[in-house]
Amino acid sequence: MNTDYRYLLETPRVTGRRQQKFQCPHCGRPRCFVRYVDTHNDCQYVADDVGKCDHEHSCGYHYKPGEYHRDHQWVQSVATPSQQPPTRRTNFQSSTFHSQLIPLPSALVAASHSAGSIFWQWFATDLAQRLGLQPELLQRIYEDYRIGADARRNVIFWQIDHRQQVRTGHIMQYQGDGKRHQGYQNWVHSERTYSDSVPEGFVLRQCLFGEHLLALRPEAHVCLVESEKTALVMAAHQPRHLWLATCGCGGLNPEKLECLRGRRLTLFPDSGCLQKWQNVMQKTQGLRYTISDHLEQYPANTDLADLLLHPP
Repeated sequence: MNTDYRYLLETPRVTGRRQQKFQCPHCGRPRCFVRYVDTHNDCQYVADDVGKCDHEHSCGYHYKPGEYHRDHQWVQSVATPSQQPPTRRTNFQSSTFHSQLIPLPSALVAASHSAGSIFWQWFATDLAQRLGLQPELLQRIYEDYRIGADARRNVIFWQIDHRQQVRTGHIMQYQGDGKRHQGYQNWVHSERTYSDSVPEGFVLRQCLFGEHLLALRPEAHVCLVESEKTALVMAAHQPRHLWLATCGCGGLNPEKLECLRGRRLTLFPDSGCLQKWQNVMQKTQGLRYTISDHLEQYPANTDLADLLLHPP
């Protein structure tokens, strides 16, 4: 095949064959992982883990051929028996890496802590006016959830665990009306701007958005939703509860829920995701929880913020 690019994601147009989708090495979901092929080598796969997950929001795994070759340069070197391959800087979950958590530097959170994102400007103006929010409450939410912004005014939703360790940050682009712009989203550990701050041996192990607040509010009833935006909107609307987010329908898993043992917990899956969340909770032991099915009566992907801001 004639192409200006040697490595491309597998599609019928690129390979002349039916596209195959595999299990994602990050989130573990089947038939959602597209591998890269080498167009200079009969469109053979680069490697089993070199590709992109379809679930950009809840997973975000994207391991590019250039990164793969950089990580494996030691194979092509003139190695002596004493030489060892360098530790791969990786961003996907694997049980072989779970013995030790290597967090991102907390200085990244402090440096990004800004009210300058388009999202927060909407939150602090339009939303505040619609909900009649007091400045003191807005300031508390801003400080508590450590809202960040990058140089392009995208919001950074930091994932900080209950031990105050920084797992990653979800970078999202919003429009002035509070709606997501579908053109861009990323993760701090994957964003080139922050690459020099990612420690060697880093392995992404996501946690709940807002998890770091559990220790500060030990008696609060925990309410779990999918999106970070919904968690913040509900924190403003019902501040007596502690609102956390899974960062997507597929972001709920038993490992993330370990921090909620001993807490009163209510889950609010978006419409269409109730069964998926129920299946996860059936595999989770030792939690005292209720799961709401109230949103199932509305169109798919409706959440609590939608009902609050756009009542039927």
